Amino acid sequence: MSQWVRAVAVDDIKEGGAKSFAYSDKRIALFRTARGVFATDNRCPHQGYALVRGDVRDGELTCAWHNWKFDLPTGGCRFGGENIRSYPVQVRDGQVYLDVADPPAEVIRPELFASLNAAMDDLDVGRLARDALRLQRIGTPLSDVVREGVRYAAPRAEYGWDHSLATLTDCLRMSQFFTESLRALPVIQGLSVAAEDQVRRPARQRPDPVDPVAGYGSVDAALLAYPELVDAERAEEAEALLRGLIAAGVPAPVLRHMLLTAVTDHFLAYGHSMIFVQKAFELLDGIGWQEADTVLSPLVPEMVLGTRYDKLPYMRRFLRAWQGAEPELTALAAGLPGAGVQAGGGFDQAGFRRALTDGSPEEAMTALAGALRAGTAVAALIDATGLAAAERLARFDIELDLDDTNECGWLDVTHTLTYLNALRWAWSADPSPEVLRGLFHAAWFVQWTGQFDDRDPGRDHGRPRPHQTEDAAQLHRAIIRRDPEAAVALVDGYTGPRAELERSLMQAAAEDHSTAPIMVAHVVKTARAAVDESRALGETPQSAAPIAAAARFLASPKRERFVYQSTLDAISTLRGVPRPDAEQVRP
Repeated sequence: MSQWVRAVAVDDIKEGGAKSFAYSDKRIALFRTARGVFATDNRCPHQGYALVRGDVRDGELTCAWHNWKFDLPTGGCRFGGENIRSYPVQVRDGQVYLDVADPPAEVIRPELFASLNAAMDDLDVGRLARDALRLQRIGTPLSDVVREGVRYAAPRAEYGWDHSLATLTDCLRMSQFFTESLRALPVIQGLSVAAEDQVRRPARQRPDPVDPVAGYGSVDAALLAYPELVDAERAEEAEALLRGLIAAGVPAPVLRHMLLTAVTDHFLAYGHSMIFVQKAFELLDGIGWQEADTVLSPLVPEMVLGTRYDKLPYMRRFLRAWQGAEPELTALAAGLPGAGVQAGGGFDQAGFRRALTDGSPEEAMTALAGALRAGTAVAALIDATGLAAAERLARFDIELDLDDTNECGWLDVTHTLTYLNALRWAWSADPSPEVLRGLFHAAWFVQWTGQFDDRDPGRDHGRPRPHQTEDAAQLHRAIIRRDPEAAVALVDGYTGPRAELERSLMQAAAEDHSTAPIMVAHVVKTARAAVDESRALGETPQSAAPIAAAARFLASPKRERFVYQSTLDAISTLRGVPRPDAEQVRP
């Protein structure tokens, strides 16, 4: 429906001149030429400068600041990267009238999605942000915006599921922590990470779906075959089978169990595989199961290509302990049916955590197996392991991350918390013997990463004294000024509403305090896991420990480029010097 409004008298604009006009929230530039009067948006989409100050020549409008050029009658961009809106104009009785009615959402939404895809292809974050906000403004749910980002990124993920897709998942959930005006910020951050990771990559070739009954005799046989195909690294067959199972309508819980079984056959990809399965199913909860083929099939190459860490030399001691408990897993899982079971009164949580944070691999595995045999609920053991992972982040040697001569850093320990959070999700959804294997992986992970603790005798390793406050915004400020001790002290001393503390942490995670996409992904992932873990612990004295651990990570200065370390590695490689085969990798 048209909405004509009077703008100015024709004589108010000299021929060859321009004049600005404001109506409601619209800022419009009027241009009088020999061909008539034309109207466009007054702000150049590049950096927002006033187009009314631009030049018009032969029907082309040029922005005076950076030379972007637009077709004056249509608003189409001839040089630059984004169209501008043009407005219908009528001249009646010497007066200029404009039709300022906005086009229906269903008309402009496809155009905005096309523009969003073009912005991702060009890695144009400004345009990406504008299009996302325009979509939100016309009532498009942010889940639909993320769905478009997934459709862009997932087919281009060269080696399967990666941090760009995980970040999109986390950022969609993080949007709830922002006020309406900034609710799209985390989603825009996720889209920018996806664009930077996948920019101009071609679509990955995928095998066609295979009918599970025709190919394997039955759906049950196909489900059993999938983990074997992954273990044998037969990627194309495994992906074709998964796609076929999805096409056959196999229910989500059945597919989830199949994927988790394959993930926990080994400690895969430094925990990434478990985390990515969690993110994939959470993403589908947000954008709809109709995207299952797009979202789930990239999990296959990631699993197949992932390192089997339990085959590495430094995991042999753990592997012996794990394999010793393997025959009991079915009985233990059957006796402990789920997260609702309470721990027995005899569970020594503090002693269990010490075994993980300060014990040997054998002591950690013995403590876990002993607690399970004593009837301790898996949920209680996940809680205790999560607190041990938070303690590991609290002890991490920050100087180690800033040492360019080694490959160890913050990301080696943040995975203990994010893996544990993925395990919690998996157990709550699928309390099975296969998922219970993941708890042994988590316990080893926390124990093994103790090598990254700060042990410098010249430093005070005590936790900073709590700084009592009800102002959650102080945590945000401590993170911005890169003060990890203050961040921990503020969380430990915080007495206000927990929701405000969570919001402060999440907002800091979504802002531009990290630059490399890999670091943005881990900041977002760790913050989200910390909030989830804190909530899972309920109203206990230790429930803020995961938030304090994540706050220390966010507030710490971090190494984001690895050119120097890569150069030193290259020198060693060219000299034929092999890496040490020892369990301890810290220099």
